[in-house]
Amino acid sequence: MLDMLERDELDSITVPPGPLDVLAQQIVAETAVAGHDVETLYRICQGTWPYRDLTRVQFDTVVRMLAEGFSLAHGRRSAYLHLDAVNGRLHARRGAQLTAVTCGGAIADNADYDVIAEPQGELVGSVNEDFAIESLPGNIFQLGNTSWRVLRVEPAGLRVEDAAGQPPNMPFWLGEAPARSTELSFAVARLRHTVADQIDAGAGSVEELTRNLAAIGGVGALAARQAVDYLAAGYRALGAMPTQDTLVMERFFDESGGMQLVIHSPFGSRLNKAWGLALRKRFCRTFNF
Repeated sequence: MLDMLERDELDSITVPPGPLDVLAQQIVAETAVAGHDVETLYRICQGTWPYRDLTRVQFDTVVRMLAEGFSLAHGRRSAYLHLDAVNGRLHARRGAQLTAVTCGGAIADNADYDVIAEPQGELVGSVNEDFAIESLPGNIFQLGNTSWRVLRVEPAGLRVEDAAGQPPNMPFWLGEAPARSTELSFAVARLRHTVADQIDAGAGSVEELTRNLAAIGGVGALAARQAVDYLAAGYRALGAMPTQDTLVMERFFDESGGMQLVIHSPFGSRLNKAWGLALRKRFCRTFNF
């Protein structure tokens, strides 16, 4: 990051073009105040800059979702509007105004899932929502001083059983900080690439690189040496330096004999998490579990 500052590189601010979730919020809010003519409401939405390219098909699809809701096991829910298709008008259903007032943001709710031990049905703790959703039956994780095996994921919680002391095979890290930006990911990969080139060039080049890094404002000799040593150790262990040009896939077996795969991919969590979900689905289909 300090290197980026010296290069006058900043994270870019990206405004999403016409997000449909925000459009749905605005349609509910507008209709909750007073009934609206559908055509007029479409023109109002399209007259704003983020939705200048909004098509009538997109608009009608969002309106239909808000009017019909969506189907769950216990019936339909989240129908906030009534669509009078004959007269082309929208009216608010009961609860639409309260929903518009209390759900004004676009930040997704993150909740904790109860961990319920079978067969007693005893509550033994809670885990983060992301952890619960990404769990698979058979995964073993540590909660407190006990290992638990995942049985199934339910809306009400995570059903588990005692894993009888087996070591956990499900690593999971969840940082509090925002995802690494595209620009910072590029800068990390650039630094790795530079270190790899200097290592290949010989010891003298590595020392020169260390001095150059130490000269960056706010870094200093100790931090520069630690950074170079850390990257060099990884380079020697992996046989390649992970950059945005070179992805490294590392396979190893953990203490319980389970095979693990680590993908060294300096692209930031937005890309890496999506890639991880896609790979998991491919593994599930390939190995039929």
